[in-house]
Amino acid sequence: DRILEAAGVDYNGRIVVLNPGGNWDPKKWPADKFAKLADRLVKKYGVITLITGAKKDNALTDEICRGMKNKAISICGKTKIRELASIFKRAKLVISGDSGPMHIAVGVGASVVALFGPTSADITGPYGKGNYTVIKKDIDCDIPCYDFTCNDNKCMKAISVEDVLDVIEKQGYLRERAKTTSVGEIADKRQ
Repeated sequence: DRILEAAGVDYNGRIVVLNPGGNWDPKKWPADKFAKLADRLVKKYGVITLITGAKKDNALTDEICRGMKNKAISICGKTKIRELASIFKRAKLVISGDSGPMHIAVGVGASVVALFGPTSADITGPYGKGNYTVIKKDIDCDIPCYDFTCNDNKCMKAISVEDVLDVIEKQGYLRERAKTTSVGEIADKRQ
């Protein structure tokens, strides 16, 4: 509560959390896509955009904020795990790549859209029943791929803003009550 209050966030509002970070760059969805997605969500659903991450994600968060037409609130590097879990639980939706925070969000029962590129949801999860959807693309790379130096990142770039918006709409994540689902993957959608 104190972190959201200090940031001026009405925690009873319609909060969408973006968690753009990841342990290695190829797992990160492009900042410009996060910015475009956030603006579209603000326009369509009137949400408050909250960006989380570790201190090392500050540059990425700043890039997203600069790319947005609407205001986002960054609490990047300001939360402990318990606080992050509480924020995720209160959010209407969490959008994240394959990361520790994504697993925390699923674990506390948050509605989650998980963006997967070089890693496999079959191997790393999320697991079990929950209110989450995994989005991945079938591309001409071997998945899982542990090429930490990959500069192309086509597996994450292939996920479009429209793909994410389609899942949010289809699953009803930002309606008053979202459907409870298991893993629903979007695959074989070639650009």
